[in-house]
Amino acid sequence: MRALLAPAAALLALAGPVALTPQASAESTTLKAVIFEEVKPLYQKTDAGYEGLGVDVLEQIRIQAKRRKVDYRVATSVNDGIGAVITGKADIACGVAFTWGRSTQVTYSLPFGIGGTRVLMASDTTMDGTPASLEGTIIGVVKDSQSAKVLKSVVPGATLKSYDTPIEALNAFYSGDVPMLGGGTLWLAANSRIDKTALLPFRPYGRSGISCIVKQDNGKLLSSTNIALGQMMQAYMDGDAGTRRMINRWIGPGSDVGLSQESIRSLYGLILSVTAEINTPATPGI
Repeated sequence: MRALLAPAAALLALAGPVALTPQASAESTTLKAVIFEEVKPLYQKTDAGYEGLGVDVLEQIRIQAKRRKVDYRVATSVNDGIGAVITGKADIACGVAFTWGRSTQVTYSLPFGIGGTRVLMASDTTMDGTPASLEGTIIGVVKDSQSAKVLKSVVPGATLKSYDTPIEALNAFYSGDVPMLGGGTLWLAANSRIDKTALLPFRPYGRSGISCIVKQDNGKLLSSTNIALGQMMQAYMDGDAGTRRMINRWIGPGSDVGLSQESIRSLYGLILSVTAEINTPATPGI
């Protein structure tokens, strides 16, 4: 089953561009990024490093922030990753679901996607993914993830079995250690096996924006991040071939997630409509 993005947006302000001073140190020209989930569609390990939607987003931010390179650190847990940003061990993390609790510790950028909690199970299931149908079941989750918290609240009758990392949780599901796996829609859809699995329910539990986070006093990087994301979404809406190819590779037509270009374009249009100016071609006579 293919994932669906629901329209939503956060009211976040865009600030001005950032310039590095001549005295900037070598360390300040490196963008230190923490990775929460080393699995597609956001991040995936390769022989050359990492690839994924999160990597491409960070590259746009690196260019806007005038940084020389991006250095990646893989977090051992969600809390570890957030802590790295709070303490300054990392500058930024992209692909983070919004929660009010986290927003008291870090600052969120514009969202570049919308996620929601769902459950992955065998395709021959008779369940529909509703709370009632999941009563008494065992659901694998990633420890400390937002989806684990949502499922604990929405399906109190289910037993949640926690795994330290997304890869461990996926392996547990596909090896049969747990009969179903709960998590974010994009993550589950990108790692599902269409002919053998079902993603339920049709409408996700607890939708949230997917954004980047920075330390609360790092306004310059937040500014560069918002500008980079805004320009990326505008370019997608304008039909820029390179931008559409970049994003579609991970979540668009032909990808494992399989969203339509119109779905992505509509989402980006909604986000920009409440956060930034949208450039549209002038109509003669108006």
